[in-house]
Amino acid sequence: MPDAALLQAIRAVLAGSPFHGEGHRKIWARLRVAGVRTSKRRVLRLMRENDLLAPSRVGSPHGPRSHDGTIIPETVDTMWGTDLTTTITGQGLATVFIAIDHCSAGCVGIHAAQRATRFEALEPIRQGVREHFGGFANHAARGLSVRHDHGSHVWTARRVQEGGAETWRRFDCGHVSGL
Repeated sequence: MPDAALLQAIRAVLAGSPFHGEGHRKIWARLRVAGVRTSKRRVLRLMRENDLLAPSRVGSPHGPRSHDGTIIPETVDTMWGTDLTTTITGQGLATVFIAIDHCSAGCVGIHAAQRATRFEALEPIRQGVREHFGGFANHAARGLSVRHDHGSHVWTARRVQEGGAETWRRFDCGHVSGL
């Protein structure tokens, strides 16, 4: 079947559809049901060349990059990063949590545990707040941002509230602010 005839069959399938536009796979399947045998790639090529593909979502603009390629703050104790790793020991699997200051690259807290729970994940942050901010009080660590990678120890609202008296009160998308 020449391209012109196949294009005419594609246009007929699209005209019979109740939807505004359809993708090449659905058109290819409907052509097969109608007895037209061709490849998906050929249908895709013809639909693309003739601007017949279904409209796709562009997405919302994301704005500037959140950290413009660098995450090193001007002063210490303004941004910490946290992550975990696992290792095998003589007693089985151990999870090691760590918190690092982004400015000085110094360790502000480290904690090892058998299980990777949300409570264990906060322990290095607790250690750092206790040592660098003098303990836990309302807004004791104000101005501190904590970055994480949304791994298996993803922060939850419960974890944020767990520090007591609104110490860990707000979080959003990778940062814990207003500590």
